[in-house]
Amino acid sequence: MKRIILLFAAALMVGTIFAQTSKQINFQSIEKKLQKSNADIENPKKSSKYQTWISRGELMLEIYDAMLLSANSGMTMAEFNIIVGQGNEKTEEEIDGQMVTKVSMDRVTFFFINDVLEYWTFNNNIIEDPLDKAYASFMKSQELDSKGKSVTKVKDNLTRLKYIYVSEGSNCYTKKEYDCSFKNFARAIEVGELPTVNHVDTIIIFYAGLSAQVGKNFENAIEYYKKALDYKFYSEGNIYYNIFEAYTSLERSEEGLKFLEEGFLKFPNNQSVLYGLINYYINKGDDPKIVLDYIHKAMEVEPNEFSLYFAEGTLYDRLNNFEEAEKSYMKSIELNPKFFDALFNLGALYFNAGVKFLEEANKVPAREVEKYDALIEQSNAEFRKSIPYIERAYEVSPEGSAIETLRNLYFRFRNDNEEMQKKYDEINEKWDSMKE
Repeated sequence: MKRIILLFAAALMVGTIFAQTSKQINFQSIEKKLQKSNADIENPKKSSKYQTWISRGELMLEIYDAMLLSANSGMTMAEFNIIVGQGNEKTEEEIDGQMVTKVSMDRVTFFFINDVLEYWTFNNNIIEDPLDKAYASFMKSQELDSKGKSVTKVKDNLTRLKYIYVSEGSNCYTKKEYDCSFKNFARAIEVGELPTVNHVDTIIIFYAGLSAQVGKNFENAIEYYKKALDYKFYSEGNIYYNIFEAYTSLERSEEGLKFLEEGFLKFPNNQSVLYGLINYYINKGDDPKIVLDYIHKAMEVEPNEFSLYFAEGTLYDRLNNFEEAEKSYMKSIELNPKFFDALFNLGALYFNAGVKFLEEANKVPAREVEKYDALIEQSNAEFRKSIPYIERAYEVSPEGSAIETLRNLYFRFRNDNEEMQKKYDEINEKWDSMKE
């Protein structure tokens, strides 16, 4: 009922008027400060003093805070109402399939999903690009402060500025404004790399690369991903695949290949990297079995590394070599009995074999009963072989992807005996609870 009401409100764009924000900000006072600062930097005597530029930088940060009304992403609507106020107007709107609550202020509009602040947009700015102007001001102050009297103060301000850039980068990313998110993340990194600050958040380098990649700015994506690698940030191997994808988008996949190779050697169980290698050779018209050379070389160094046998099994699986895939998955499980991926993939190998026999059976003419029955028997045999491995995978990760497969298997054999019926009832109840 509530959802229907919200959709109706969105369709009509009905707005509700509220009182002014409870947190009053004197924008006239801020504008006067800005006028004075503008005059100071035009004054030859005052503009030659580092204090003038520190004050200007701090004013720019004050302006940003005033425009944002001290809100921050992740705050609840209740917190927002206390800290910021109820706003001038509130509307409900469907955006990208989600109901969004828009709270409009004089200079900013806030967007809430499920009563949590997700992002904002500025309008009627006091000044354009206050963050970049703050950055330029602090850098100018350092240039003029030859004796380093303001180092601590500037460091504190630049550190604060860095985190605001990160916040704005995240805000832009949420809005799918990827050029904007890249610009802000890149600025945060630049500030962090300054000797005065000397603190780089490696994950922000990754997100700068990701923003550039999603925004189809592939050259910058590669640059920042490589920078992340320099700082030994790997994202469990995903960064190697991302670099390869960026090169591929530039039609330079040969340059990206070495990153897949390096990524595989360091993260052999990363499926994106492995499939990237396989697909690279397939697209080139080469034999994807070349990838086996990488796997076997790695095995020579680490013969008991379970993830290598899993990677080998995945490749054989992809090449439809059932027997070799089965052996490799079993070896991986032998080395690590609680490795979900190998347990699930082996179960899926048998399950898919059962599906193939079932598909063949469904093509048999109705008069060929014996052939049909034989194929159904083979199908069921494969499905039954799948059960213990999917069960073990489910034990390792009850909330993972195994539950749906296990539910289908129990359903298929629920009439065999009371135990199987009980198993089906229990997992079906769990399945229903997860969907709620």
